[in-house]
Amino acid sequence: MAWTTPDAQYPLKVRVMTSDRHQNLLHGVLITDSYGSGNLLGSPNVGFDYLSHCDGGFMHNAAAGEFYQGKWKTQDRKIEILVKEPGRDYSEKCTIEVTLKAAPYSKENPPPKMVTSR
Repeated sequence: MAWTTPDAQYPLKVRVMTSDRHQNLLHGVLITDSYGSGNLLGSPNVGFDYLSHCDGGFMHNAAAGEFYQGKWKTQDRKIEILVKEPGRDYSEKCTIEVTLKAAPYSKENPPPKMVTSR
């Protein structure tokens, strides 16, 4: 889930539109590999595709107006987002590797179709 308590150290609004995830349990810790597409919300909006490898993981933003709070770890390449596991009252951090696109994703410019090995 998206962490909703505002954090000034995470000024980016990261909207994940599509995601696919693969989970494994390693020494009692849930590890998630995921990929997908989304938009950085701002002026202007910017589309991106991403890959991640995180403890716990995260999903796409289902509700309209929902987003993850993020900050650049490496400008235009890696974003750290705040996520929350259901039932917990603290945030976790997950780094996503992004490839920025020339335009934001929209109805007229949809994200690529998800391709899975399943």
